[in-house]
Parts: sequence; structure tokens; C-alpha cells
Amino acid sequence: MSKRWFALGLAPLAALAISAGPALAGGAISKPKAPTAAQKSAIMKAAKVKGPAKCYSVSLSSRKPTVAGFMFNSRASGCSQYGFNGGSIYYGNTGGKVWYLLDSGSALDATNCDADKLLVGVPAWQDLIPFVSTMGCQNFD
Repeated sequence: MSKRWFALGLAPLAALAISAGPALAGGAISKPKAPTAAQKSAIMKAAKVKGPAKCYSVSLSSRKPTVAGFMFNSRASGCSQYGFNGGSIYYGNTGGKVWYLLDSGSALDATNCDADKLLVGVPAWQDLIPFVSTMGCQNFD
């Protein structure tokens, strides 16, 4: 077998190894899921924000639906008066009717982020990367 064919045979294996990296490093990263209208309303109530629901982005962890991320939706039109930077993590009861603030900010230090990740668990933390990154956290694994 020529070196060229041998190299072509290794390319798919290398691609597989690269794509399997996150799964082997602590679990595959999944996407957050959308809350129901009632859950979003309850989280907005806990956040004590004003303005229409479209002005805020809320997602639940797909692997731990009692943990949610909350931040300003900068893509919504007519919402600039409600804007803020940063994000928040909320936890709720299993029915999703009552939610409590776990932490929020825009420039949390690494110790604070590590503590939050420990409290919610790595799978939920990874599901909510868009929210925890706006909090200033960079420890996603």
C-alpha cells in the first residue's frame, strides 16, 4: 500500500478522534431546550424583570431541566431599554413553577464559576454554555 493511500485511510480516523474529544473529556455537550411559556414566565418573575418576554432569552438544561439560563435577548427589536449584559443561572422545583436565582453577573471570577458548576453539575453547566459564558465563566468542561 502506498503512503498516499495509507494517509487517506488515517484521515477518517483522525476526524473521529477529534469529534470524540468532548465526549471523552466529560460528556457530550448537548443543546439547551426551550422552556414552556409557564416556565419562562416563572423564571422572568423570579428575575424581577420588566418588559416583554421576547426581550429575554431563557433555556433549560436538556439533561437537568430544573436548571435554567437567563439573559437579555439582544436580537429582539424594541428591547434596548431593557438591556443588560451578563447572565443568570436559576434552579427550580420539578414542576417548574417556582424558580430561584443561583448566581448572576457579567464578570464572575474563576472560583465563583467553579462553585456554580459544582452546584448545578457538569452536564447542566455544559448545556447552558451560552448563559454561563455571558456571566464571565470559561470553565465549560
